[in-house]
Amino acid sequence: MNLPVRTLLAAMLPLALAGCINDAASYMVDGNRNNAITLTRTQKWFWEDKVILSIIAARQPDCMSGLEIQDVSSKEPIPLHQAPDVYAEPIYILDAAGHAYAISTQSCQVQKFETTPTDQGPVIGNFTTVDGQFQYVPVK
Repeated sequence: MNLPVRTLLAAMLPLALAGCINDAASYMVDGNRNNAITLTRTQKWFWEDKVILSIIAARQPDCMSGLEIQDVSSKEPIPLHQAPDVYAEPIYILDAAGHAYAISTQSCQVQKFETTPTDQGPVIGNFTTVDGQFQYVPVK
């Protein structure tokens, strides 16, 4: 490869990476930053509108666990529900990429429901982009 082509490729590399998403937002359970549900988003290519979404349940210093979801829209809000009290422990339900995920910060478990529950409980907030920043926005 000659020098002008290498120079051109090197100059284009920052452009290819410039639009990539790599961010995170957290819902702090009862306002406690050590007890939180965090979503991280990673975009492979700037031209895609899909991200890899990691759901992390943490109750520090006791436990932390997570689950990764491929091909989640980077443009749509991701609602978080306070699940009804019918479950064995308090859980939250996240709607992402057309599926529902159970999240417990008590046991630090994240798992996909086989079928979406008919009663997910009220939406307590959304993970969404506001003014270019990914954040958790509580429902008022």
